[in-house]
Amino acid sequence: MPARIRPLGPLKKYTGDQREIAVEPGRTVREMLSELAIPSEVVAGVVVNGTMETKDYCIKENDEIQLYAIMSGG
Repeated sequence: MPARIRPLGPLKKYTGDQREIAVEPGRTVREMLSELAIPSEVVAGVVVNGTMETKDYCIKENDEIQLYAIMSGG
């Protein structure tokens, strides 16, 4: 079963505004970001099944992964 990636906020622009993307398990979040052409440096947070993880987390079947963008402002 694939995992599901949910890019949030401005990260959706890298996925053609898709709300959810199915990805195969077995690689890290960092590798998956590269494959999806999402620059790793713009991803501030990775939440897997409700728990904060690093970009080195290895994706497993049925994972639900939310990606949070770096925020800026003034």
